[in-house]
Amino acid sequence: MNLAAESLSVLIVEDDEKDREDLKGRLLAAPNWALAIGEAADAESALEALKNRSIDLVFLARRLPSGESLPLLDRIRQLHPKSAVIVTCAQPDTAWAVAAMKKGALDCLVRADLPRIDFGPILGRLVETRNLVNQNMELRQVNQMKNEFIANVSHELRTPLTVVIGYARSLQDGTIGDLSAQQKKAVDSIVSRSEELLATLNNILRAREVNAGRQLATLKPTDLRELWRVCAAKAAKDLEKKRLRLELALPRSPVWVMADAAAFADVCANLLSNAVKFSPEDGAVQLAVGASSDRAWAMLHDEGPGVPPELLPRIFEDFSTAATLGPTRQRGGLGLGLSLSRQIVELHGGSIWLESPEAGQGCTAHVSLPLAKPEAPEAVVAQAAPVEKKRVLIVEDNPDLIEIIRLFVSAISENLELATAHSGFEALESVQNQVPHLIIMDVMMPGMSGLELLDRLRRVPESSRIPVLVLTGYVDAAERARAAGAQAVIVKPFDRKVFVAKVMQLLQQKTA
Repeated sequence: MNLAAESLSVLIVEDDEKDREDLKGRLLAAPNWALAIGEAADAESALEALKNRSIDLVFLARRLPSGESLPLLDRIRQLHPKSAVIVTCAQPDTAWAVAAMKKGALDCLVRADLPRIDFGPILGRLVETRNLVNQNMELRQVNQMKNEFIANVSHELRTPLTVVIGYARSLQDGTIGDLSAQQKKAVDSIVSRSEELLATLNNILRAREVNAGRQLATLKPTDLRELWRVCAAKAAKDLEKKRLRLELALPRSPVWVMADAAAFADVCANLLSNAVKFSPEDGAVQLAVGASSDRAWAMLHDEGPGVPPELLPRIFEDFSTAATLGPTRQRGGLGLGLSLSRQIVELHGGSIWLESPEAGQGCTAHVSLPLAKPEAPEAVVAQAAPVEKKRVLIVEDNPDLIEIIRLFVSAISENLELATAHSGFEALESVQNQVPHLIIMDVMMPGMSGLELLDRLRRVPESSRIPVLVLTGYVDAAERARAAGAQAVIVKPFDRKVFVAKVMQLLQQKTA
């Protein structure tokens, strides 16, 4: 960024004239900045100033004649979302500063520190942060416009497509006359392709509902075996076309889960459709269902080309397909099936992920759901509105294990932000700077053991309730970790399904 060419419009909202002048003088002393500074002594004057001209940066005092300034901060963020806001206060107050930043403030400065602050670099960082925030805001608006456009086009296509399918089916079943063998083959193809197009349009419209957080599900005790058995039966023709064997491994006893059968059937259909699509002819698709501990699981393996490991975390994004993410799985599709499947599975309190060890060795889809009792009452659940990313801190000194953990965790959801600390001391510093939603730590580390780190975390109120998952190769260390307050312990070597299920469970716990 060229600081010499940077100009900013600034508004100082402060009822104390001396404090206003002090801050104004400090700002004007910053080299390489052309600042146009306005002043306001109260909330009304501040809103009037913001209404009359565009303001890049607002310095907002904690207390104004009308009281606390957080309500004014809300108004500024609502009415002028592109204006960056820094709050100032007389005394340090971490809780209040966090509350202000949750409402959109970029930083909180203590007045006593102002004489020691070099405002040049601060203004530079603020401009960069503001620009990033504004770019994200514009991207969200563009994304919303894209979703609306796609949904509108999909609605417009449904009517003519319905007519095409209606006439084609009438020809197919002989309602409007007999067909020759060649004509019947052509009509069968029209019906098949039209139904594929209709399913794609329905997925687009459903994706819009999911992205808007408007999805509902009625959960009832459901046998997971039967869901997959029915799905497999419906896929028989597609399997037959490619001469694929479906190898089923279903338990004799029911596997009860709480599920919306219609919604979860879409998950089964999407995963099985992908397995068929990417499998070579004359191959096999393997489907297994089972239960372990308190989780039900399903596993679907194809013998296709697989997905590069570095692309797996993105495979569940809207309009992402392996064909667009990499060269290994060149097939059609918009990439909505896996995205919708993830949303549906998460709505059921479960998790979904893919495994693809090496190119040419196929791909395995895993689904994990909480087990239920057959007499459990019906429940209606709503999809949660989109939320901010959750932060996971990995504390581990072994780089290979760090990469394995990152690979496992990043494949769970794109809403996870991963941070790494290579020692207990780095972990404490990281937690002090930003409290994570989950800590995954080893026990044996140089300088400070995981048990000592756990003890220190539990002694500080801000970190005492952070869920902690401890990884260890020693059974006695596992017991000591539980006694020290770890919410979960996994003994190495650990199974990926168990690890992912435990991470999903801990991420649902509150950290405060």
